[in-house]
Amino acid sequence: MIAAALVLTAMLAGGAVWVGVSYAGSPKLGDATPGAGGWTRDRSPTLAIDVGNGGAIGSYRVWIDGVAVNDNATLEGNRIVVEGVPLADGKHRVRVRAKANGLFGGEMHRSWSFSVDTKVPRLTLQTPIDGYIRWNAVTLQGKTEPGAVVNATAGGVKATATARDDGLFTVEMDMPDGTYPLELTARDPAGNSRSTSGRLRVDATAPTISLVTRGVLKRALPTVRGTVTDSSPVETAATLDNRPFILGTKPSRPLAQGIHWLRIRATDEAGNVATKTARLLVDSTERLGAAVLWPGARGKDVRALQRQLRDLDLLPKQPVTGIYNAKTVRAVMTFQSQRSMPVDGIAGVDTIGAMTTRIVIDQSAHSLTLYRAGKPTLHFGVAVGQSAYPTPTGEGHVIVKVVDPTWVPPNSDWAKGALPIPPGPDNPLGTRWIGLSWPSVGIHGTNDPASIGYSVSHGCIRMAIPDVERLFEMVYVGTPVTITA
Repeated sequence: MIAAALVLTAMLAGGAVWVGVSYAGSPKLGDATPGAGGWTRDRSPTLAIDVGNGGAIGSYRVWIDGVAVNDNATLEGNRIVVEGVPLADGKHRVRVRAKANGLFGGEMHRSWSFSVDTKVPRLTLQTPIDGYIRWNAVTLQGKTEPGAVVNATAGGVKATATARDDGLFTVEMDMPDGTYPLELTARDPAGNSRSTSGRLRVDATAPTISLVTRGVLKRALPTVRGTVTDSSPVETAATLDNRPFILGTKPSRPLAQGIHWLRIRATDEAGNVATKTARLLVDSTERLGAAVLWPGARGKDVRALQRQLRDLDLLPKQPVTGIYNAKTVRAVMTFQSQRSMPVDGIAGVDTIGAMTTRIVIDQSAHSLTLYRAGKPTLHFGVAVGQSAYPTPTGEGHVIVKVVDPTWVPPNSDWAKGALPIPPGPDNPLGTRWIGLSWPSVGIHGTNDPASIGYSVSHGCIRMAIPDVERLFEMVYVGTPVTITA
């Protein structure tokens, strides 16, 4: 009895009839392992091919790369299995021929190729990660085996890429600022894998600069506080009025009353830069002369300065505003220019001192009177010029101050043949020289104190050495001087 139904197939072709006969339950070759184009990382892989109805197989033969391997092949149920054949890395071709049992048993053929790869893929990360990455959209590039799948994990973020034919791969990850452990794994088609790890540091945000300023600063040496924060180390450079400054400290010298500019530049390790400029207003006193005044200053001391300038006809018909404005700056510069002082428009100690003090010399009384704003008037005895060499009269001002001067003979008949006299007890100028705007005329000490109270000099004003040293400290370059007969 025949166990399976017989199937007849007739075809007409060119008048001839072809008849194919087979059993409905005949074996057939099916899927293979590894399959066509497949990979394995086993040097002696187990090969298998499904044969459907394996019990109907009468005989079979297997070749690998043209070499018969029947001794290593077995029919196990519905599979032909080949084991124990060592294979080198590379592509291999398998061919199977099988014949079914029975009268109508036919031959079956099947061939396919697969590859053996036992080598672990190389994995090189070409993107530098030893420093900080400045972008949240992180791109990691590297090289591995062509076709390998690269998986990257950092801080819970995962990304995958497949290497191109040249082995290059690009993995893109969206990472927030921070530092994360990085794990990269490359797995080739055969299942071989290699991993590498590192640390991914991302900082795409510029530093944050915060300043603590409370309106008007009431101290000339305030502590200027601020903070600079970032997820990476930060290098901070600050200037106060264009001079280097360190946040959280006091200025190296008292600040003038008025507007000051604090500028900060912070650069984090990733190269992100933040800048901040702050305007600081200092108003540390209301007494004129107690602090330097410059543009932006305000208050009673500025009003007093403006009144002084108005009395000098340098702010004619201008209201006293109490604000150190552009008109006040120009008036101060005019005063400084008139007094042969450095012209900067800043009412410093010398400028205010010159503006608020005044020397009056009365030749007939042989006296020198010092007037100072808000302070007691001082009187000193002096010697003045003899009739042959009279002291000039009129309005002038102090142009220079010298400690321990050298006496240099003037270009005058009475000094012909004289030699310079260095500082010391024989110096006729004593220890101080206050030069005036009249040529070769000044206020100075003397090595002849008995001459005080007389008209005996060659045009200068002599004072006792203790008196001239005291006066020297209370007058300024630019101080007005009035000399009367």
